[in-house]
Amino acid sequence: MPYDITMCPGQNCPIKQSCSRFTDEIVGRQDFFGEAPYNFITNSCEYFISNRPDENKIRLKAYEIWQKMGYPNGESVKHWLQAEKELIDLKI
Repeated sequence: MPYDITMCPGQNCPIKQSCSRFTDEIVGRQDFFGEAPYNFITNSCEYFISNRPDENKIRLKAYEIWQKMGYPNGESVKHWLQAEKELIDLKI
């Protein structure tokens, strides 16, 4: 996570586990919001940054996995989930 991104403490935020501002590793000195900026009236956060990989990156990785596995039929969901997990673990 770059130093110029303000992190979130996540108190009572229902979407904190899917937000990079809460889940990313803190490296060195980092700024934080004083309190979580989640708005319970609108059920949203204007500062939300998804920590999920881009769908196109998942698609390409799943295709690579499918090729490596020998082009099997009927395992597309398995390959998609494996690709998503690998990308999340790499933080790409």
